Amino acid sequence: MTSIKNWWAGKIDWATPAGELLQKFLASLPKERPFHLTLYGSAPLQLTLDRHLLSGDVDVFSDDDEDLTSFIAAAGLDKSHGGLYLEAGFELSFRTSPRWRQRAKVFQLENITLTIPHPFDILIGKINRLEPKDLTAFKRTFQLTGHPEESELKSELQNAVDLFRPAFEEDAPNGYPENTRRLWRELFGKEINVRSEIIEPAIARRKQGYGETPPDYKSALGN
Repeated sequence: MTSIKNWWAGKIDWATPAGELLQKFLASLPKERPFHLTLYGSAPLQLTLDRHLLSGDVDVFSDDDEDLTSFIAAAGLDKSHGGLYLEAGFELSFRTSPRWRQRAKVFQLENITLTIPHPFDILIGKINRLEPKDLTAFKRTFQLTGHPEESELKSELQNAVDLFRPAFEEDAPNGYPENTRRLWRELFGKEINVRSEIIEPAIARRKQGYGETPPDYKSALGN
């Protein structure tokens, strides 16, 4: 299996709609202080993988947990101005693998540090909703790169097992379990048992890491 880090060059195509919008925003930011920004949503795929994967907005958050809303509005790039726009978020909005920072690409643009997550982590973040455009992103990425392979996606979801926990009462229902099943049918043409193939192996490995004896799931299933 090819290393996840090795199948993505991570070069920015600034001539894309997202790239042009992003350049306007970066140029508008004050020069006398540093900014640490991360893109998420669909824009990283358009910028670094397929310029034809379009989206209605470009999602961005500050690594310093700063609210970027006023900067976006001052640049005239928020939703109220129509067309492609910037959407201010927070790192909490980006639900994906805990490994995402170690394989992201980081660019230094004068006083701005721009982080673009790996396509794998962008795709994992899309499973919770898995709208038609999200399925398209999975399929197009697979067509262009041969990834995600079934085995590596399963492994990565095991390492991100907490995404499958029940949602808080105040939150929207957790779409990861059911949407993972749907994704497997759409992308790999087969069924997956989320509990036995993702959750239980991950919990067993976690218990082993704590020095506990992991449950014997095979025997339990047999009984």
